[in-house]
Amino acid sequence: MYETIILGVACLSAPLFAKLAGYEITKKPYDMVGVGGIFFLLGAAFTLGPSRVDFLLNIGTIGSIVSHVLGWLMVIVGAFRCALDVILEKDVPGMLHTHSMRHRAAR
Repeated sequence: MYETIILGVACLSAPLFAKLAGYEITKKPYDMVGVGGIFFLLGAAFTLGPSRVDFLLNIGTIGSIVSHVLGWLMVIVGAFRCALDVILEKDVPGMLHTHSMRHRAAR
């Protein structure tokens, strides 16, 4: 379950790293990857918690499977939407010129 927990934390931090990298195209795809991380952490919780109580073992197994499937679904859909947003991003005319003018003025 260690790997699942690390995957969940990595998915939860994806929106933060996208923001730090400057990918502010649309917020929803990155949030979908973050929600996938929550599902991975939920799957780990279903595996660890109910294993202590015998009659909850079946519920924990089903909950873990459903959580992992939803987590992978959210990560896959979010990653494809992020890739499409980056590929289809429109260049803002004059943005490069404005940046170079500020750089020259700072000298």
